[in-house]
Amino acid sequence: MITQKIKVIPKICLISVACIATTSLYASNKTIQELVDAVNGTPDLKTRDAGKEAKLRNHAKGFCTSGYFEPNPKLNDELAIPFFNQSKINVTARFSMGGTNPHASDKTAGRFMSLKIDGDKENLNFVTTNSPVFFAGNLEDFFTFQVKVKQGPEGKQWLIDNKPDAKAFFDYVKQLPPSSSFANSPYFGVNSFLFAKNNSEIIPGRWIFEPVEGVVNLSKAQLADLPDDFLKQELLTRISQKPAVWNLFIKLAEKGDEINDPTVLWPETRQRLLIGQVIINGERDNELTIQECGKGIFNPVLLPKGITPSADPILNARTPAYIESFIRRQ
Repeated sequence: MITQKIKVIPKICLISVACIATTSLYASNKTIQELVDAVNGTPDLKTRDAGKEAKLRNHAKGFCTSGYFEPNPKLNDELAIPFFNQSKINVTARFSMGGTNPHASDKTAGRFMSLKIDGDKENLNFVTTNSPVFFAGNLEDFFTFQVKVKQGPEGKQWLIDNKPDAKAFFDYVKQLPPSSSFANSPYFGVNSFLFAKNNSEIIPGRWIFEPVEGVVNLSKAQLADLPDDFLKQELLTRISQKPAVWNLFIKLAEKGDEINDPTVLWPETRQRLLIGQVIINGERDNELTIQECGKGIFNPVLLPKGITPSADPILNARTPAYIESFIRRQ
C-alpha cells in the first residue's frame, strides 16, 4: 500500500477571477475560457455571447434536494480527518443529467450527483458520475473530446479512431443501461485525493457511492413506457416515503496504481474504507439555499483538514472552470 507522502501541485488560480482569465493551466495550452467554451459549444465571440445570454451550463437539467451525512464512527481508527468526528452533517444534493440541454431525456444512461456536506467549521463537496471510466487524462484531450462530440457522429468516430481513452469511455457507456432512479445508481469520483492516516502517512483514494437498496436498471420495454422526464418526480416521491441511502467508500490505491490520471481504473481487489452514509430525505427542501443550490457551484477541492487534492490536472481544473461558468451565468 502507498504510504509515502506525495507532492501535490499548488492550488493555482482556484479562486482568483483575474488569474482564471489569463493563465494556461497545468502544462496545457488551453485556457480555462477555452475549456468552458469547449464544454458549452461556444467556440467564438458570437456563440459565447449567446451562451451567456441563455445562461448556458453543463448539467443544465437537474434539481436540488437535501438530507444528511452520518460518518462511520470507526473511521477515526484509520484516518486523521477531524471533519468525520461529527455525528450528523447537513447535505445539499443536486441530481442531474449531462450536457447543456435543459430538456434532455432521462432515458439516456448518464446519472450525476453533486453534494455539499456543510459541517460546523469545514465543508466537503463531491462531483460524481455513474461511470467509473473517464474520457480524458489531460486537459488537451479533454478539450478535444468536448469539441469533437459536438461535431456529431463524424466527431465521435474520430475520437474512437484516434483517442483510446475516449473509445474506452464510449464502449463503457454503450453497455450501461439506464437506472430506474437516481437512488438506484452508484456514483464514482473519477479523480484521486490524498487522505491523512493516523500514523501521519498519506494514502491516495477515490470516492465511491453505492446505493444501499442496490442497483436497479431499466429494460428496454420498461424504458419505452416512461416519459422523458421521470427521474425528478420518481426521486422526490420516493424520499417522501423512505430516504434514499448510499454507503460512501474510499477505494484505496496501492503501490504502482496511477494516481493522477482519471482514465486509469484501479483493480476491484483494492481495499475500501467505509466513510459513512449519505441519507437523502428532502427534510430541508423548503429552505431557499436548497431551492437555489443549482445557481452556485460544487467545489470538489473545498476540502476539510486531512484531505488534499492529487496532482490530477482534470481535478485541479474543475474549480476555476466552474467559477468561469458561474460568472458567465450572472
